[in-house]
Amino acid sequence: MATKSDVDQIQVDQIQPSTTRDGESYVSHRDDVHFTMTGDFMTGVDFWTHATGETTQGQLIVIETNWVRGTEPVWHIHHREEEGFFVMSGEIKIHTEEGSHSAGAGQFVWGRKDQRHTYEVVGEEARILVIFVPGPDSNGFEPGGGIDKYFYEARNRELRTPEQLTAEVENLKTNYGLEMFPEIPHPRDL
Repeated sequence: MATKSDVDQIQVDQIQPSTTRDGESYVSHRDDVHFTMTGDFMTGVDFWTHATGETTQGQLIVIETNWVRGTEPVWHIHHREEEGFFVMSGEIKIHTEEGSHSAGAGQFVWGRKDQRHTYEVVGEEARILVIFVPGPDSNGFEPGGGIDKYFYEARNRELRTPEQLTAEVENLKTNYGLEMFPEIPHPRDL
């Protein structure tokens, strides 16, 4: 019979990017890949990491999220990956410097890398399947550098002071190619 420690390790192996399934087929079990973000810029968001850069040999990352109004991230730019949003329920609005795009259940929004954006939940909450793919000038996700690893590492990190916020902004830029702009007002607040 599996002990609690064995079960915890299985869950960590499912959530945390791993090289153990490199190139192998596998099935993601929703209950095994869940965590709630308690740190970072998206505190309170539920994550289900179904596919990591390692499990897909650097081809894509698939994360299911449950966004609640007020937990959306600050304006940011992905310099390594492009990002797609399939809305499973609810409605979201993706904001870019060029304009905004609304999407409801059953709709998909695609975002290019190097484009500053944020999103907002219309209503109270929305379930989204987020798909990240390496940008066109990339050969895949860098070992140790996929955005999936950041979410996993930051899941229990709390940003309480301006110094912690500044350090996290620098960490994201240096290690994950993600530029954050917490000083720009979020559209929901305007």
